[in-house]
Amino acid sequence: MAIGSKKIQRKNVRATYATGAAAVTITALALSAAPAVQAAPAMAPAALTIGSYQPSASTTGIPAGTALKPYNTSGADLVITKDGTVLDGLDIYGDIKVRAKNVVIKNSRLHGGKATPKSNTGVVDANNAAVVNLVVQDSTIIPDSPSYYRDGIVGHDYTARRNHIQGSNDGLGIYNRPGGPVTANVTAEGNYIHGLTYWSNDPAHSDGTHNDGIQVQGGQNIRIVGNNIVANSKPGAGSAPNPRGTHAGIGIMLQQNVAKLANVVVDKNWVDDGQTSINIDNGKYSNITVTVSNNKLGRNQFDFGNGSKYPIRVISRAASTVAGLTTSNRWADTQGMLVEGKTGGIRYNS
Repeated sequence: MAIGSKKIQRKNVRATYATGAAAVTITALALSAAPAVQAAPAMAPAALTIGSYQPSASTTGIPAGTALKPYNTSGADLVITKDGTVLDGLDIYGDIKVRAKNVVIKNSRLHGGKATPKSNTGVVDANNAAVVNLVVQDSTIIPDSPSYYRDGIVGHDYTARRNHIQGSNDGLGIYNRPGGPVTANVTAEGNYIHGLTYWSNDPAHSDGTHNDGIQVQGGQNIRIVGNNIVANSKPGAGSAPNPRGTHAGIGIMLQQNVAKLANVVVDKNWVDDGQTSINIDNGKYSNITVTVSNNKLGRNQFDFGNGSKYPIRVISRAASTVAGLTTSNRWADTQGMLVEGKTGGIRYNS
């Protein structure tokens, strides 16, 4: 991404999805038992206060000792239409399409679909109008078949808590439902997102995928708290190398592609790497107002030349109101306060 450029809105974010495999629809709550498979060693520290510790592979994902039961092993789309469905302790194959209220996915390993999706989706897709109060927590989300069309979790009205997300295109995609309410109603807390998959042949971008740890494209009521976002990547199978090395796109992207942002809080996160770690872009609107506070920034961003790096980047000074920007964000290594300037950690494009 050239300095000063705006990320192109990803195409077809509101499309319906099909992988070619017959979908499996959950219309009842009962789940049949299957032989147990031992989960990978991990620990979800539910007793710890979000924001007080830096999430890692040992504090996110499937809790240690969880015995997983294989589920939907065909890899077909798993469509959930029953309100209150709970998927707990499962080894789940197939992209999960949530079309119901109060669905809970927890303590599980999510493999995603086997085939390449036809358009943008996620291992967990919460784009449907019926989605209300989805919770995805203490789960490991690593797609077996990465794709430029397959994020980790994408959509609206969800809480993502203490998940380990790796290998997807973006980690989390957040926006209100286009054509619906202005509220996005998304909380992302205590997640560890890293190691995204770069594709040189992304249909949406001529310079390859713009992999973001968390990409916010619009909406109200969004809380991003206590996550560890390392915006690095590696090429997918058959892809040419990323010209920016291991640096992905943005750690946390705050952008107004779909709708104007309001009541957006980015607080107590650890963010590093990428072309920029935290990016604030008013997009197609005349102004943007967000809170970016108490975050700890690393120093490993892409070098655009002569030490020009962007830990926190604001596209337009005049268009941006960012509470906490210059008063509470710190370097992760020294705990020193970020200040404006080429080496200070906060930079404006204009």
